[in-house]
Amino acid sequence: MQDRPGLRILLAACIALSVGYGVRQCLGLFITPLEAVRGWPAGVFALAFALQNLVWGIVQPFVGAFADRFGARLTVAAGGISYALGLGLMATTHDRTLFAWGGGTLLGFALAATSFGVLIGPVASLVPPERRNAALGILGAAGSLGQLFYPPFAQIAIGAAGWFTALVGLAAVGIAIVPLGFMLREPAAVPARAHQTLRDAVREAFGVPSYWLLSAGFFVCGFHLAFFQTHMPAIVARAGLAPALGAAALAIVGGFNVIGSYLSGRLSDRYPKRFILSSIYGLRFVAILAFVAVPISTVSVIAFSAAMGLLWLSTIPPTTGVIAEKFGLQWVSTLFGVAFLIHQIGAFCGAWLGGVIVDRTGSYNLMWVISLAVALFGVVIQLPIDERRVSREAPAAA
Repeated sequence: MQDRPGLRILLAACIALSVGYGVRQCLGLFITPLEAVRGWPAGVFALAFALQNLVWGIVQPFVGAFADRFGARLTVAAGGISYALGLGLMATTHDRTLFAWGGGTLLGFALAATSFGVLIGPVASLVPPERRNAALGILGAAGSLGQLFYPPFAQIAIGAAGWFTALVGLAAVGIAIVPLGFMLREPAAVPARAHQTLRDAVREAFGVPSYWLLSAGFFVCGFHLAFFQTHMPAIVARAGLAPALGAAALAIVGGFNVIGSYLSGRLSDRYPKRFILSSIYGLRFVAILAFVAVPISTVSVIAFSAAMGLLWLSTIPPTTGVIAEKFGLQWVSTLFGVAFLIHQIGAFCGAWLGGVIVDRTGSYNLMWVISLAVALFGVVIQLPIDERRVSREAPAAA
């Protein structure tokens, strides 16, 4: 990472991820003002954001394969354009279906095209294996800066200029991703192991039980992230607390996520990644249980947001590290994308169930219970993962 081209690639990847994560982190802030203006129930927004997560997951393996095969430049640039189009449609349409199309389909593609899964290829190839997880931790930490800075500014813009102007402003920010994408010049092709094809790589991963265990843990991660990200502003508002606290909560998540992602990357270079992942889900269980055990207040929201921030994207460096070490770098974005599809199925469930449960029961109590159960599942499912490199001797001879 010492050469200037490598630093330029890392910097461009970090900024692009920061913009993408930051814009997405702001979307929950628009639910309450849009509810008031358009008279739509919470389920409309929950469905749009759940669809966004599902589309993101479905598209991720394909954009990952495209990036593995042709490079990340065009993929990321296309994501920036899709960001602008999706946010613009959300701001201007009064049709629920078109709102779901913009906030769900277009933003889902944008998130996939500018995601960690696409950017890990250029970044991972810049460093030796023993420093790879730390570099991915830096990428995740830098991306988290967007989560720290964007929500407060979006909330200020909503209060000062209105939700429409704020949403259009975010669309303009999305355009900034386009030139960043063209800075992602991959320094060198990753050598193929035994000239493995995409089909062979996917078939091989699907035949490894640890890959499915890793993906199942990613389901848990997506469930928690989407529920909290989509519904925390509404949870704060229903508790009678200031709307600005909802934006502050998301910003706190981003700030502590910088620390959590970096530490997770460093720890993943030193300790078994399955233990790190299991510990993360266990600590999420403790944080959720502590939050629901006390009355919601400013202090409890801030403390919970800080705890969840430390555990937010800290799953990504060890998850990516296991994939890279077991299967190599040739198709790392593709295999991460397939695992991320499972993550986004969890995210769809977390965002959508939150809206359905609050519409039908009038509270989030049942959703918190489900979140606790899902966290325990994550603790158990990561422990049997085998992190050793896959041997391709037998498949080659078959």
